[in-house]
Amino acid sequence: MQKKFFLLFILVHILLAISFLYEIPFWLMFTISFLLLSVASIRFGNFEAKNFSILNMVISILSGLFMYGLFYIGKIGSAILFPNELAEVATLYTMVQPQLNWHYFALFLIIIPGEELFWRGFIQRNVETKFENKLVVIFISSLLYMSANIYTFNPLFLLATFAGGVVWGTLYMWKRNIVLTIISHTVLNLFLLVLFPIF
Repeated sequence: MQKKFFLLFILVHILLAISFLYEIPFWLMFTISFLLLSVASIRFGNFEAKNFSILNMVISILSGLFMYGLFYIGKIGSAILFPNELAEVATLYTMVQPQLNWHYFALFLIIIPGEELFWRGFIQRNVETKFENKLVVIFISSLLYMSANIYTFNPLFLLATFAGGVVWGTLYMWKRNIVLTIISHTVLNLFLLVLFPIF
């Protein structure tokens, strides 16, 4: 399993580097990337779907709304402290914001589930086999999640990615249900990129 872990971790870096750095259309490359990573995660991962209840669904939705609020507050603070970096984040969000009908389909049915299957269901579960301390597992998994977005070259975006890794990693560690992290991630992106974009 360790060999598969490193090979897939290298693969996600290659795929995201191509998505962010090369002239291939972003949405096409990003969708293909997480379709491939979803298949690999389902093949080699070990997902849990325990504790699914109305209460946990509400917790999942609230965690997505919490992330949106955190990003909104972060934008206000960054506008004061880091205006140049914030302008770069705005440019980045313009690139990742859905424009065509198929972008919405890809975002909500392929990319978000694929990210959670890969980062929480495969990567975090593998990190758990190496470390007993739950905080260490969440921290390392979040760093790995952040590292794959380094090709944006934006510290604020990397910080946002790390925060997402902590929230979704904690939710998965706590509730042991990959569906709940997918719902939380979906709620964040629904508000952030579709309903009430902050950029």
